[in-house]
Amino acid sequence: MSILDSVLQEEYDRSIRMKQAMEKERDALPKGYISEKMISGKKYYYLQNRQQAKIVSKYINLDDVESIKEKISRRKQLENSIKELNDNIEKIRRVTS
Repeated sequence: MSILDSVLQEEYDRSIRMKQAMEKERDALPKGYISEKMISGKKYYYLQNRQQAKIVSKYINLDDVESIKEKISRRKQLENSIKELNDNIEKIRRVTS
């Protein structure tokens, strides 16, 4: 049984390290979504996110729109992976309890 406990502990430790690394990367990426607005016939792009009860908009230069979209997409992937890791960590906790 101690080999199984050892393997579970290693997996638990690895999952915690991965979660911390993913959270650090996620926190460095922009939060929110990109909105497109037409003003006087021209398209303008804004990064919007919720800060408490307000939605805050920040203008995005046209050259940076694709880069920001990729970063937002990466953030969503990380959030999904973190949720999966949390589920795995909880399962390991239940098994070892």
